[in-house]
Amino acid sequence: MAIVKLSRLSHNELPVCKGNLLDQREYHYEGEELRSFDSSRLMSKNGPCRLSKYTVERAVTCFDTIRENRPKKQLLHLVFIGDSRIRQQFFNFLRLIPDHDRKWQPSPIPPIYHGDIEVTSDILSLKLSFQWRPLLDDSVIESIRHWSSPNDDTERPYLVFLSMVLWHIVRIHSQDEYNVYQHKLKVINPILGQLAKGSQVIWLNQYPMLTFYGGMPYGGVNDSDIILSEKAHRYNKDIRRIFGNHSSVRIWDSSNPLAEEYVRGCALFRRGHPGPPLFRDPDHSFIDCKDYIHTGYSALSLATQILFNDICNTQMENDL
Repeated sequence: MAIVKLSRLSHNELPVCKGNLLDQREYHYEGEELRSFDSSRLMSKNGPCRLSKYTVERAVTCFDTIRENRPKKQLLHLVFIGDSRIRQQFFNFLRLIPDHDRKWQPSPIPPIYHGDIEVTSDILSLKLSFQWRPLLDDSVIESIRHWSSPNDDTERPYLVFLSMVLWHIVRIHSQDEYNVYQHKLKVINPILGQLAKGSQVIWLNQYPMLTFYGGMPYGGVNDSDIILSEKAHRYNKDIRRIFGNHSSVRIWDSSNPLAEEYVRGCALFRRGHPGPPLFRDPDHSFIDCKDYIHTGYSALSLATQILFNDICNTQMENDL
């Protein structure tokens, strides 16, 4: 009898990816070390697996299934907390939520808006919130503490997705200031661990960034304020070390290869399209190359697919 290796199976023959898909120590892109990989499959310790393609219809089925399995029939609440990078993830997540009866607060959203956003749907029994919290401060810690209280779980979100790094990079200029930030992480760490007993808690690893920025600091006035991948990597490393004792607080870094590929693509595209013509390109994933902080839609849309697979695949075993 011929033995067929899993890596040679067709896409549909592969098992569906299930488990903690967000941790690259458990799941990673097959062949990513060769800088060429299939974004529709991941590799685990048990071999390759396939990612499901989440559409609007499949996302709705997922949320209906999650809500039906919850003891209290209340709005399914997902919260995104952080800076503009988290806001990007929030809006990309919303792309797969149908607009049957959306209620926005505020409405309309002002341009260059640094504030909270809430989207609710009575038909879907769903609430999605973005909380503008670019800094890890006492207000963030108290909000998490309130949700983590074992005495009252009526307001506890189903999922909390957060990260606060970029503004700290801009504002921190000494080791003493960095020590204060690490102390805040150590304070919130056990509180997030308590919250994770009843909610999914995901901390977004900081994606690598573009290296060309025209000498324009992002959010600061000095060259030392420029946010580089090297600085973000230091934060990522220390955050994983501090959060390491609470495995229930998951750090999402499995989509890093998507951001890295986006960075390489922008470098190649910039080399072939210097100057103003870049703005006339209809592909917004390349237009985003002008923004060295925020990863473009081409990568984020694939990252959002990983997030939906992580949240939904176990819930939808009979529908994949």
